[in-house]
Amino acid sequence: MVRQRTPALQNIEHTSEFLDLVGACAQFVASAGRIVPGLRGLNYTDDEKATVQRNLARVRAAADWIEGAVATGQVTPEEGLARLLTGE
Repeated sequence: MVRQRTPALQNIEHTSEFLDLVGACAQFVASAGRIVPGLRGLNYTDDEKATVQRNLARVRAAADWIEGAVATGQVTPEEGLARLLTGE
C-alpha cells in the first residue's frame, strides 16, 4: 500500500518545488518591473553602481544554475558559483 502512494507523494513534492521555482522567477520579474521604471533620472555613486553590478552577477549566476538544474537534474552548485551566490 505504501509503495502505491509513494509515486503520488513524489509527484506532489515535485509539483510544489516546481511551483515555488516558477513563483520565485515571477516574483523577481514583477519586482523589477515595479522598481526599474522609478529609477529614471536618478544618479548613483560609483559604489552604488558597483553594488548593483555585483548583485546582478549573483542573479545571473542563480538563473544559470536554475537553468542547468532543470536541464540536467544536477543541483549541486560548483564551488565558484556557491561563493558568488553567498556574496564572497
